[in-house]
Amino acid sequence: MPPTRIPAGFEPLTNPGAFVELVGPLHVRHDGVLGVRAEERHLNRAGMVMGGFLATLVDAAFGRAIRQDAAGQATVATVSLTTDFLRPGPAGAWLEAHTEVEQLGGRLAFADCSVRANGEEVVRARAVFAVRSEG
Repeated sequence: MPPTRIPAGFEPLTNPGAFVELVGPLHVRHDGVLGVRAEERHLNRAGMVMGGFLATLVDAAFGRAIRQDAAGQATVATVSLTTDFLRPGPAGAWLEAHTEVEQLGGRLAFADCSVRANGEEVVRARAVFAVRSEG
């Protein structure tokens, strides 16, 4: 797959917020999976995907999934984010963040996320988010 090609089924993520616009572009699939192509600007000095970029992808995926699962409009904020880096993400890889919201309570949400680079898991993360319903 050429490094600039976006896999079928992914569309540009609209209104991702100012910070995510800076590090994107992110794409989303109908099932909520977020995807991004690892570009040169996402790499560390060793030529692998920067850990901070992967953590940003995870945080964005969590926030989007929790907002989507919340009834009505909701504001979410990261309370705790645990990110385990399992192996390096190579330059040019297609990264996908698969998120599962395990529990969505009145004020807190708990979720897991797996980031895959070209289908191979590179990050496993767990988060707690504060949730404030607005509707």
